[in-house]
Amino acid sequence: MNDNSIETLINNYCNRREFLRDTLTGISTLAFGSFVIINQSSCSDGSPTASNDSNGETSITVDLALSENNALLTVGGALALTGNELDSTGMLLYRQSASTVKVYSRNCTHAGCTIEGFSSVGISSCLCHGSKFDTNGNVTNGPATNPLKQYSATIEGNMVTIYP
Repeated sequence: MNDNSIETLINNYCNRREFLRDTLTGISTLAFGSFVIINQSSCSDGSPTASNDSNGETSITVDLALSENNALLTVGGALALTGNELDSTGMLLYRQSASTVKVYSRNCTHAGCTIEGFSSVGISSCLCHGSKFDTNGNVTNGPATNPLKQYSATIEGNMVTIYP
């Protein structure tokens, strides 16, 4: 074999240090880009807003006119909120009637996992151990034995206000 061809091959390949540097740079760029995309997509102008009343109690308002919340415009509609000032695990909202919205914590009463939103048949499931809850917050399938924590809520026009 010709010395020039071996020399050319050696010069065309990067060394271990360059390979690791380039690989880690690529992985870091991909990870950072994914982090930015995930965090930007979870931010929304339709997120519930917190406020304090004259007694200093915090309340959350949800604007149903916003597209991400309009499932609650119809009776039987449901919405799952992420953690907020009233409940760090989030809340489940269910439109029971024209004048009633039920609100529950997403904190499973069995082991504290965050439960899923209500399905099309009105059941919310805990993926950790299989507990299921209905739109009244009651356990339909264990191991949980206690109902979900319920919050007070009022609805006026397109605004739902949730109280502790």
